[in-house]
Amino acid sequence: MSEVEELRSYRNNWTVAYTEFLDDYKKTQINICYGFVEGKDDPSYYRTLINKELPIDCKILLYPSGNKGNVKKTYDCFDWRIFHKNRIVFFIDRDLSPFVIDNNIINETNVYITDKYSIENDIVNQDTCEAVLREVMGFASTKQDSIDKILDLFNKAKDDFEKYMIPLMAIIIYWKRNGIKANYNNIKIKNIVQINCGCCSLLLDHDKMVDLIYKQSGVDILRHDKNIVNSIITEIQELYDNIIRGKYLGMFFILFCNSIYNNTDALNINKTHKGCTLGEEDLMRVVAPRARLSKSLKEFIENTLLNYYKNLIN
Repeated sequence: MSEVEELRSYRNNWTVAYTEFLDDYKKTQINICYGFVEGKDDPSYYRTLINKELPIDCKILLYPSGNKGNVKKTYDCFDWRIFHKNRIVFFIDRDLSPFVIDNNIINETNVYITDKYSIENDIVNQDTCEAVLREVMGFASTKQDSIDKILDLFNKAKDDFEKYMIPLMAIIIYWKRNGIKANYNNIKIKNIVQINCGCCSLLLDHDKMVDLIYKQSGVDILRHDKNIVNSIITEIQELYDNIIRGKYLGMFFILFCNSIYNNTDALNINKTHKGCTLGEEDLMRVVAPRARLSKSLKEFIENTLLNYYKNLIN
């Protein structure tokens, strides 16, 4: 049984991405590079940005692996005596590794680790906000003074939102450090904050917010340790920023943009086209392709993929 046939026998687990790569890989097709990402939505972000940087007629094929652990297992499959490291790259999220031991972090030259929690954190900024307002939401020809007014609201609301989310992130760190299983994907940000006319505010006081977090995550509130969580809050504030989970920031972005779209009269800002609001699924499909390349990702592409092509030409 060949390696590919053997891997196919384990379909629907971590081997799928690596098997697909082996099916596609052609050593002689030198204009194609390859990459492995975590989630199924990640390729729409990375592919758009990377292909803009690559030489004409060159491209990258990206394989979603399911999660960071699967990316790590895939990386460990490669014999780098056979494959060119700069031609095959990997992309993983930093997540909470500054606070919690993460055995799936890969510190290698052909592995990109996000600057912040995840790629969503790089997407959610004022440049992306302006691009989405103009290209999607109907503000294509709105005067720059009005757009700048919205961006001021965005930056203030984002700062407020991140402060409001620190207790939530402290609880998640507490759970991870103590091996408490929790489904924090189920936490509904719109149950915690509201954004009206571009202004972000809390819907709950602290104690009710904590109760909601535990209830929606399926964790017994009796497992909460207020003193430990408060010490983690202090730790976050003193040692590190950019700690907010990317998916929560993504929801903030959608709520903010929709609040602008729905309150143009109150804000005294005119849309010049009909445009449309954003849905939860639009962050990676609609918003991400309009994000700019971060400095760290640009440098990574230059040091790996572009270096590979440069050596081919020379």
